[in-house]
Amino acid sequence: MKYLSLLGALIISLSTFAQINSQHQAFVEVGGLVSSAERTPFWLRANQFGTVPASAPIGTARVGINGSVLLTDTSGLYARKAPSRAYILNYSAETVGNIGKENQLLMPEYYVQLAHRQLELMVGRRREVIGLVDTTLSSGSYSWSGNALPIPKIRFGTKGFAPLGRRQWLAINAFIAHGQFDTDYILHSFLHQKSVFFRVGKPSSVVRFYIGLNHNVQWGGQSNDLPPGLAVNGKLPGEFRDFPNVLFAIRIGGKLDPRLTQFDWVNLFGNHVGSTDFGFELKLPSVNLMLYHQHSFEDASGVMMQNLPDGLTGLRIRPVNNRTSSFRIDGLLIEYLSTLNQSGPTFNQTNTTVKGGDHYFNNEQYSKGWVYHDRIIGTPFITRKQDVREVYRNTTNWAINNNRVQMAHIGLQATVLQRIKLMTKLSYSQNHGVPGEPLPGTPAQFSSLVQLALPVNWLGGSYLNASMSADIGQLYDNTIGAYISLRKTVWQYGK
Repeated sequence: MKYLSLLGALIISLSTFAQINSQHQAFVEVGGLVSSAERTPFWLRANQFGTVPASAPIGTARVGINGSVLLTDTSGLYARKAPSRAYILNYSAETVGNIGKENQLLMPEYYVQLAHRQLELMVGRRREVIGLVDTTLSSGSYSWSGNALPIPKIRFGTKGFAPLGRRQWLAINAFIAHGQFDTDYILHSFLHQKSVFFRVGKPSSVVRFYIGLNHNVQWGGQSNDLPPGLAVNGKLPGEFRDFPNVLFAIRIGGKLDPRLTQFDWVNLFGNHVGSTDFGFELKLPSVNLMLYHQHSFEDASGVMMQNLPDGLTGLRIRPVNNRTSSFRIDGLLIEYLSTLNQSGPTFNQTNTTVKGGDHYFNNEQYSKGWVYHDRIIGTPFITRKQDVREVYRNTTNWAINNNRVQMAHIGLQATVLQRIKLMTKLSYSQNHGVPGEPLPGTPAQFSSLVQLALPVNWLGGSYLNASMSADIGQLYDNTIGAYISLRKTVWQYGK
């Protein structure tokens, strides 16, 4: 009886602990997408983490669950003294089913995360936009935009900016990750990813400065389709001893290593894509302003900024709203993307030692380019052959047939009637093809999106989402499309 009493007390204690220290919820969303053409409009599929098919019409259903568990007893004296020292376990999982011309069953997110103070360890697949950018209104962060299905990985780093020192004048936001980058044409390749950012200025400072680096590499793998000049017996350097070459992006080891080709030695191991980011933030009484630039690089010439002014530049404007109104602007973003320079038109150039023709997102060994599950990983304004009109698909042998782009973009967030969330995106691009192989006529393209989200009383309380998008121009087929969905939280537990 004594042990049964102790067991009963333990069960009651654990039940109380779970109720006090955990939060969980699940949702269901159903929707449909129609289009005047077979192709899904650009802004209904871009930067959707690979969950929206390229062809319409589409019926979709989404089911997800997420939550957190506080692994420190909040009722204890220790927790009351130092709640920031608690260990927190977060998790999320989502499944998307699409029915249409192409039926799909996807899991864009499944991960567990252990967080402690300003550090986190994450394992799985998580939605992420990486780089100094407005993640909601942006046209897409240069190297990691959220356009493709997330890559499963192990990631260790900070949760946002962590202060270095008590005065908090300097803070760091950094992580390192290793992932599985399997594709249908190269097996067993890896993802190496790291990001390091510094912020100068306190969280409350009127002026703050940012500088950082994003570095992504697809490396290793094997394919029987790789010719001898690009791989030895179809295998790319992907052993542990090769990792320092990837991590530091420098040449380490013997040039005569029989596992390597001349291509490996000249171009480093793997396909490197990244950006060097700069930012300036000004907090005024009536508005917050942030100016940022993501400078693109794929090799040493880009790191040394021989390809200026290539990259993404943005100005974010956030009014400080202290009063309610029938129409309130919550955020405005203006962006400009240019990728025309590429350190010069050709790889070997006269009168300079700079290697040009950077060929953004293309790579000879990883022949489908900076792509995962048939979607560009970086900015969606750099396109694959399959993404554009058929007349432009045979202009080059490269998989990425349009990486010399000029693009202007405007994004707006607002609240209407104090309850309806409005978002709109307007983008105009001129598309020049790839170095030495232009697209005929330099096709121009305009793409737009208007999106509304509002709470409704249906089913005991739900969210109705409605979007309309249009493409007008030469790069894509002209089309108008609409998406509508209803999202319902079906289960909640905890506080």
